Amino acid sequence: MIFLVAVLITLDYNCNLSMSHRIKRIPFGYDGPLPTGRTLQRLLPKILEGIDETQEQQPNVVLEAFQQILGTELSKIAVAKSFADGVLYVAVKNSTFLSVLHMQEKGRILSQLRVKCPKHRFNNIVFRVG
Repeated sequence: MIFLVAVLITLDYNCNLSMSHRIKRIPFGYDGPLPTGRTLQRLLPKILEGIDETQEQQPNVVLEAFQQILGTELSKIAVAKSFADGVLYVAVKNSTFLSVLHMQEKGRILSQLRVKCPKHRFNNIVFRVG
């Protein structure tokens, strides 16, 4: 009888945990019949969401997206070097291609970057010969 009551209390405790959005801490010095551990099914989705968000915020995602937008042949001529504070810095091998990118392709590249990387903010692309 006591075992059945403990099982029912445990089930009720676990059901209440799954319905709440916030993980509550076990009080210090807790010495009751309920389990103090957390199930992996409850913790894993929140941890994975955090990992996904940090992966999307990495500047490497922007650099790879820039190379995909340009394509394989043009990415040999223009290489994205860094991304900081909404500015993408690109090294271009010759000045002719730099002027074409700056005058004609800059708007198109910015709009495609905003579509591919919506979590990042793009203010400008700086093209440099180098």
